[in-house]
Amino acid sequence: MIGSQRIRELFDEYQSCRRCKLLCESRSQVVFGSGSTSADIMYVGTAPGEAEDEEGVPFAGAAGRMLLQLFEKVWPPDEEIERIRLIDDNENYFRELGDYITSKVFFTNTVLCRPNDDRTPSATELKECRDRLHQTIYAVDPLLIIAGGKVAASQLVGKNVNILEKRGDLMDVQITSPSTGRQVRYAVLPVLDCGFLLRKGDSVLVKEQKGHTFETMGDFRFALDIVQTHKRIVRRDR
Repeated sequence: MIGSQRIRELFDEYQSCRRCKLLCESRSQVVFGSGSTSADIMYVGTAPGEAEDEEGVPFAGAAGRMLLQLFEKVWPPDEEIERIRLIDDNENYFRELGDYITSKVFFTNTVLCRPNDDRTPSATELKECRDRLHQTIYAVDPLLIIAGGKVAASQLVGKNVNILEKRGDLMDVQITSPSTGRQVRYAVLPVLDCGFLLRKGDSVLVKEQKGHTFETMGDFRFALDIVQTHKRIVRRDR
């Protein structure tokens, strides 16, 4: 089963998850995910932070706002996104941009609970949440998964990923279909995570076409191009 019904079932199943003792103690609530349950793109980050733990949705803090802006900067023009780009009020801009992007993309993390002190989830915690992540991917059935950061990329492809070397390179994850038992392959694009970009603080170099933020904008543009190219091929072959 795929789509919104399966996502609701997974949401209900994991709201009371007690698999990881430390994560259960450090979280206020489970942060399952948000966005379109039929999205062409799924974005997977590492873990909820303080803002996400409070609000119950992923990418609600400063890094989440930067993530939305990365999508906005490269999103194919349409009447709605062009209108949003003209909004002067910061609060309204991010609210409407968030509504727009989450109608197109599904967001989740490698683990559903905020680790104490915002540490990196342990190998055991990542393992305990892997089946949920795979089931979520299968339910949404995206054309492309963007993996935000080393932890997300490594968790998805099943091996250690040097994110500075592999960002922008297409990889893949194979997920077992719960209905047929066959392996289903999904494309994965590792990118630098927005927390890292905020710490680097090199967004001022974008105009000079330099720096990690500029490179990441290119990776997001590549992601959108992949999806648009796939759609054009499908339409042509019908």
